[in-house]
Amino acid sequence: MSRFISLFVLAALLAVTLVDLAPPAPRSSTTGFSATRALGDVKEIAKAPHPTGSPENDRVREHLVRRLTALSLDTRVHESVGVFPIKHDGLASVGRVRNIVATRPGTASTGRVILAAHYDSAPGAPGAGDDGAGIATLLEVARTLPQNLRNDVIFLLTDAEEPGLLGAEAFARDNRFDGPVVVLNHEARGVRGTVQMFRSAGPLAEVYGSAAPHPSADSAFASLMAVMPNNTDFHVFDQAGWTGLDSAFIGGGAYYHTPLDDPAHLDPGSLQQMGDNALAVATALAGRDLRAPGSGASVFFTVPGGMIRYPGWLEIPVAALALALVAGLIVLLRRRGQVTLPRTLGAAGLSLVTVVLAGAWGYALWPLLKVLRPDYGAMFTGDPYRPWWYQAALLVFVAAIVLVCVVLFRRLTTPRLATPPPATPARSVTPPVPGSVTPPVPGSPVSSSHGGGDERSLTGPAAGALLLVALLGLLSALLLPGGSHGFAWPALFAALGWMVSLFLPRGGLVALTLGLVPAAVMLGSTALTSLDIGLRIGGVISAPHFALLLLLLLPILAFAPRRRTVMAFAPRRRTVLAVLPVAAVALIAAGLVADRFDTAHPRQDAVAYAVDTAAKEARWGRFGGVSADSARFFGDVDMVTSPAPVAPLRAPELTVLKDVTSGGTRTLTVRLTPAGPAPAVGLGVGKPGAKITVAGRDLGERSGFTFHAPPAGGVEATLVVPAGETQIRIFQHAYDMSVIPGYRLPAETMQMRPLTTAFLTKIVAPAR
Repeated sequence: MSRFISLFVLAALLAVTLVDLAPPAPRSSTTGFSATRALGDVKEIAKAPHPTGSPENDRVREHLVRRLTALSLDTRVHESVGVFPIKHDGLASVGRVRNIVATRPGTASTGRVILAAHYDSAPGAPGAGDDGAGIATLLEVARTLPQNLRNDVIFLLTDAEEPGLLGAEAFARDNRFDGPVVVLNHEARGVRGTVQMFRSAGPLAEVYGSAAPHPSADSAFASLMAVMPNNTDFHVFDQAGWTGLDSAFIGGGAYYHTPLDDPAHLDPGSLQQMGDNALAVATALAGRDLRAPGSGASVFFTVPGGMIRYPGWLEIPVAALALALVAGLIVLLRRRGQVTLPRTLGAAGLSLVTVVLAGAWGYALWPLLKVLRPDYGAMFTGDPYRPWWYQAALLVFVAAIVLVCVVLFRRLTTPRLATPPPATPARSVTPPVPGSVTPPVPGSPVSSSHGGGDERSLTGPAAGALLLVALLGLLSALLLPGGSHGFAWPALFAALGWMVSLFLPRGGLVALTLGLVPAAVMLGSTALTSLDIGLRIGGVISAPHFALLLLLLLPILAFAPRRRTVMAFAPRRRTVLAVLPVAAVALIAAGLVADRFDTAHPRQDAVAYAVDTAAKEARWGRFGGVSADSARFFGDVDMVTSPAPVAPLRAPELTVLKDVTSGGTRTLTVRLTPAGPAPAVGLGVGKPGAKITVAGRDLGERSGFTFHAPPAGGVEATLVVPAGETQIRIFQHAYDMSVIPGYRLPAETMQMRPLTTAFLTKIVAPAR
């Protein structure tokens, strides 16, 4: 087997892994989950943007209630007030919510299985992916779920997820169930791609892995999500103590929260995968005793054909074993005269530098593209419509970084001879050069496995890179539980394959190749699937993993059983070193040509509007900085402002219902009444340390609140502030930019999250 065949085999295995992860073809059958039928529901849900508090949101809710009632489910609308459950600076997000709750009773229930998705959309977005796909999945699962299942099954369609998980917070707060609760939440951050189970709570990986027909999950990503600020309704359910799984597809992020998040751009295959998995896992959970403890598997990852999972207590031993095997390999290579310990440690350090440089390139690519094409700066998820050329450029330049670092290591560590060594007859040992590693004898096991000369000099970098991967595995096991397998298993098998190759002169390359299969499958798939997240974030994840994969492939490049293959390698390497950066630049140029904005792929413009109805002044606002009058016009949101025409908008009315001052503290009870239909109203208090209660919900010390979907009669709030005059900024939001005089979008441009604000500031003096 030649080195090129080995690399081809590993590339083919990576391709098989990606194909295995890809969504299935959509089905239109009458039995089982049908993406074709579910897409019909998506088209009805995503006819237009339907943010919470809008008339279109009311239409969608009424449609969903009719659909669920027609399926003979006990359907009700849960009305309450939700509060964003995460403490943060700025105005608190509050709102009146109307969750849809449809229940199918079990025959002998041991708990409840809740299938959840949210039916509101972002302003300006029809929400076919986010989260029409999740809602359509629930409707189709409700239709196809087997009868006479053991446990109660609840279909929960939450409201007001977009403004702050408000519907989920209210539902979890108002419903304290007896017995176990398991939640399957369904989300999207794009319009296509593999449906990933990216977060879990409780020991449910065993159920998911055995039941889901198209599993895709990784506990490393789940562990990372636990420390990231990204949240879905699942965060609320987790905080309530419920177990569950959170699933989403994230490909095509350029369409996320845009007017193009419509049924025409939604991939039916992703919908099919979400539905197949949801139906199978829900059926399994609804038929089992939910009181029985699960397997406790906290490490899981997907491979072609299924999902591997094992208890978390094995994570550190596996990582430690991998490091021990790598250490044993290094000792063996040292005894054979192929590496020295200082140079191996130096190679590990240089490998770390290589990975860091790759990560820096992954981080820098999107800012670079924004410089080359400034309109990319408004892309919400940091990903273009057609990212493939840029993704290829990312990977090609990572390969260049790896090659440069390997060449640098060789030059720093290869001894320079004043005169060339004398020619050595075949099967004779070359006299050692002081300070150098003794070359292997051609035809010996060492020479047969790893050659001499140029290829042999790759052994040190290869051993150092393997040591780095093993160390990353152990560190991940200690610091990020559930996240070590992506390093530990590739290092373990690579070390085993290399060890075996040292004793198999004729089959050494086969052993090396087999040992690198986990690296290709795990590191390679992580590198490529992470690009679905978008270049801004995904590039930072993809580039280091791809660099580690290339570094682990060095033993194959170092394999040279005949010395004549050595002589041709150095010129080829110099050619590749020159070509790779040029290729990366060419790919970026090709991406700039291919990813042009047009009617089907418009520019994205995120502009807000605010008018001071008392002063008759208005401003446009854009993210990316802060102007001196930003706080006046846009409250706690930093904006770069510019003059705007005054639109005929009205601020809400503030009525003081009660005003009591006692002991240096003033308690104001006020009513905030919308000026006509409004999706949101709110207020901000000028004095710090205000304690606020709104619609019966205690917000604690806050600077103010935004209340979504307010009733026509207004919202009551209690403000506890220091005694004396109180400055209150009252405002009303809407999502219709057409009311602004002269507002026109440039050609081939669409508005992202449209927002108008009418406000005024009042000085409320104490009652006499």
